[in-house]
Amino acid sequence: MGAINIRRLKVALDGVDATRWHGKRVAIGALPILEFVSTLVFLDGLAQSILLLPSEDDVQTREARLAKAEIDIIVEGDGLGFSKLLTLCADASGANDNVSPLSVIQRPAAIETTWLLPTSGTTGTPKLIAHTFASLTRSMTARRIGDDYAWGSLYSLRRFAGLQVFLQSWMCATPLILNEEGADLHNMLTRFIDLRCNALSATPSMWRKLAMHPLFERLVLKQITLGGEIVDQSILDMLNKRFPAARITHIYASTEAGVGFGVRDGLAGFPSNYLAHPPLGVAMRIDERNHLRFCTRADPSSVSDADSEWIDSGDVVEIQANRVRFLGRANGSINVGGNKVMPEEIESIIKELPDVAFVKVRARKSAMLGSLVEAAITPMPDTVFDAAFKRKVTAHCRARLDGFKVPAFIVVADAIQLTASGKLSRRNEE
Repeated sequence: MGAINIRRLKVALDGVDATRWHGKRVAIGALPILEFVSTLVFLDGLAQSILLLPSEDDVQTREARLAKAEIDIIVEGDGLGFSKLLTLCADASGANDNVSPLSVIQRPAAIETTWLLPTSGTTGTPKLIAHTFASLTRSMTARRIGDDYAWGSLYSLRRFAGLQVFLQSWMCATPLILNEEGADLHNMLTRFIDLRCNALSATPSMWRKLAMHPLFERLVLKQITLGGEIVDQSILDMLNKRFPAARITHIYASTEAGVGFGVRDGLAGFPSNYLAHPPLGVAMRIDERNHLRFCTRADPSSVSDADSEWIDSGDVVEIQANRVRFLGRANGSINVGGNKVMPEEIESIIKELPDVAFVKVRARKSAMLGSLVEAAITPMPDTVFDAAFKRKVTAHCRARLDGFKVPAFIVVADAIQLTASGKLSRRNEE
């Protein structure tokens, strides 16, 4: 199976008997990726709501999500048997969107389906965030681009970031190269190269992981998108050097707020004038704790600063000159002798060193100070992790950071783990 064209799939599915599903609340569980995509496209405009169940959920979390969403039907296992449709929608090259439906059954009148997207629950009780097709695609290009772009899917489609890639492909009728969840990175890159993928979206951590793979040099990209984590200058510079002809876009988005803005100037952070003139119409402000907040109301002036409709992103920021810089996640700070330390700030400094592939900064317990800073580093291939390497890292940090932020411990990490959404895993490993 090659790349599929979601718009053509939508046309084909309009001819399938839909009466059983009309107005139902449906959850989509474990499915092969092509069945998952077909089911999602089939249900939009038909089901009252669609709940995307993360594959990594435990039983208790899954049952809580199902109960909260008042689900009528769960689709999983073998799915709805849409595989026969996919031959109409594969290898989109040269094809138009006018695919004949497989039957002449009249589809019920379309309704506005609610898409229920789960949060991870890593910082509290998992939540379900309600979106519509319109809110999910608010910031997207809608013109038909077709074969000018072939998007590769690296994120799980059950998460907001994965849906953004999926829906952009749908809106523009571009081919989309899918992979099963948990697929081997080598196999994914092989498929991307063979199917001429030229557009990819990934977290900064995933881009670093890709850059370490031998097949990375064979990618030919003209659209690069980053999001999900703080985008530091070193990753932007690396991608710009490797793909000088590509358009590089940093997207700031969250499940709760949707897409807030995009930045294409090649610099970390975003212009401070976005606060007064948000480019996508999503109002932003910095609160008294230096947290970035969003308001999706059309008229944010009618919402008080204390109103719950101002969504707290949880990101700590500061204004430096004419730039808003991201310092880290508010709930991830390390207390070193009463001083608040943001792991992401130290990581961004260490990642400036060319011999560093990955770094994760974390707390190590201290009887005297509460915690000390530890940096777990994966060096670049052929780099020796020895005392000289550690001295180099320490010296670099001392030149750029306050003394209490300099890692007291530097340890080697053979491989730094990423979460299901491609982010650096921040679980406490003490």
